[in-house]
Amino acid sequence: MPSNRPLILGHRGLSSKHLENSLEAFRAALAAGMDGFELDVQPTRDGVCLVLHDEDLSRTAKGSGLLRQMKAAELPPLKNGEPVPRLADALELPAKLINVELKGEPGWQQALATVEAAEALDRVLFSSFEHSEVLQLWAACETARCGFLWETDEALDLTAEELADLPGALWFHPPLKAVKARPELWAPYADRLALWGMKTPAEAGELTFNPAVLIADGL
Repeated sequence: MPSNRPLILGHRGLSSKHLENSLEAFRAALAAGMDGFELDVQPTRDGVCLVLHDEDLSRTAKGSGLLRQMKAAELPPLKNGEPVPRLADALELPAKLINVELKGEPGWQQALATVEAAEALDRVLFSSFEHSEVLQLWAACETARCGFLWETDEALDLTAEELADLPGALWFHPPLKAVKARPELWAPYADRLALWGMKTPAEAGELTFNPAVLIADGL
């Protein structure tokens, strides 16, 4: 891999050692030397933008229930004892870059409003598997960095023509497995590639180009 080092983000924080999407995991990622972290956001019933991957709380919280059916004040704590983080709390941490993944739809309005209120637009990269969410956010704020997420099978099916037809300002978030399978397809977009799907950044070492961002579970 060329010498220019990509930014390294912790996938849901330093999730190899800490509870995912917790402030503990985000702080641990920064303490370990990562440049930032990736997190998942969705709004509660009362419109608070919280950090949580699943719609249901049971996997990472001390309780159950659908996040979007509850008010923020009603939520049980996470299994590590801390409250479910608000996006605003995560934005206060000194990360160079935070990848904010939009879960489900709609949800981009609350996420964008929270980032703008924190004056953190220059440190955030929005992404989603729901491409309509990305396009709506980008239309509302053309200075926001926004990217399309693809699952492995979707990324493997993409053609050079399809990628070339996408807006030049958009970032691409394919899994590392798909990029390794067809590096020539993705190399022209290296400066706006954020790769995911790896335990450590070393797994991307075989690439002959440097993606802008690597999102890993640990170092």
